[in-house]
Amino acid sequence: MKKEEIRKKFFKLRIKHHSYAQCKKILKAMFNYEIASRALQRWDERLRKTEWDLKDKSKKPKIIHYKINSKIEKRVIDLRNKTGYGANKIACFVHEISESSIKRILNKHNLTNPNPRRKKRLKYIRWQRKHCNSLWQMDISDQKIKGEAP
Repeated sequence: MKKEEIRKKFFKLRIKHHSYAQCKKILKAMFNYEIASRALQRWDERLRKTEWDLKDKSKKPKIIHYKINSKIEKRVIDLRNKTGYGANKIACFVHEISESSIKRILNKHNLTNPNPRRKKRLKYIRWQRKHCNSLWQMDISDQKIKGEAP
């Protein structure tokens, strides 16, 4: 059982003016294939709008994220070691990859200098106690009012 056969049968049923709910029941009975009514509507709409061969769309990614090969990586490292440039400036020389990819390469090879001022956030102590009324705090201020004697 292929999806193309199921889709072909669905469109034959739609030509005979069956509703989506009826098509859904018939496909369940014939092919033991459960499908949502919304998916059937999308199939119908897709066939009306384009010339569809009833096959699934390709699941191949549009962007390949592993395009950084060893040659490019070596070039980035050499530029960093020779010039001391950062990722932003290296991106001007290496056009094949983005600035963020260059940053990733530099971090991977420990060629970055982290900011010494930037520290890890301290965990704050919550001011809670096990027993009620075990933690009290009072702010007192001593203010003198003119004209009154102490």
